[in-house]
Amino acid sequence: MLLRALTFVAGVAGAALPEKAIDIGKHSMLVGYQNPEDLEPEDWYVDAVRYGSVLLAVAALIAPFLPTPSEGGEDAGEEAAEEGPVVDVIESSD
Repeated sequence: MLLRALTFVAGVAGAALPEKAIDIGKHSMLVGYQNPEDLEPEDWYVDAVRYGSVLLAVAALIAPFLPTPSEGGEDAGEEAAEEGPVVDVIESSD
């Protein structure tokens, strides 16, 4: 629950202030470089960060409503195990 809340907050913050999110990432990833503050992101990159952040926030909102493997109960796990191998085994003629 806390992880989803933090994901939602990060998504909303990135969507509202994509330049600030890029700036924070730039300073943390370019620590060893000289003058990382002189780098300016292109407009398409700012838009991409904004859209990605919106998708992150939406994913955090709909995550509680998606089914999880544990919701099927014990019978669902047994049925999946009885179906057989996931990968077919090919025997070599050597």
